[in-house]
Amino acid sequence: MDAEMLHQEEVAQQGQPLDPETFALSQHAWLQFEPQSAQAVRCRRILRMSVPTPRCIDWGLLADAGEAARARAILGEDTPWTRLFDLADLPTYRLITVEFLSTFRYRAHQAAVREEDDEELPPDIEFSLCGQHFEMSIERFAVHLGIYYEPETVLM
Repeated sequence: MDAEMLHQEEVAQQGQPLDPETFALSQHAWLQFEPQSAQAVRCRRILRMSVPTPRCIDWGLLADAGEAARARAILGEDTPWTRLFDLADLPTYRLITVEFLSTFRYRAHQAAVREEDDEELPPDIEFSLCGQHFEMSIERFAVHLGIYYEPETVLM
């Protein structure tokens, strides 16, 4: 199917056509899901939503106020926080956000107990980022997000 036919099909299914920028985004390889799958349905809904650029640090304003050095000292260099704030300025922010929200799935399991300290819990979380599929336990996800450190996720 060519792009114009896909666009016409999208209009027929959803009513309101996508603006040209959003339509172009919808054609990206990372957002190509099995038709009628849960991911495809969520993706169509999310593409129609406004995904505002998050608030981020205005380093120019901080420099003008003479506070940039102090802010850098608080946040550090190349930390999860600085990378998060810098992500908001990337042109791929909306693409990555739509892909993640379209593919994120949480499967609640009954509390699992590890047999050994290094044993992983069964995957609770599933998602895709930048075209790559991930599955992991909720504790591993929390560590990757920087919410917890590894030692904090181990029951004593």
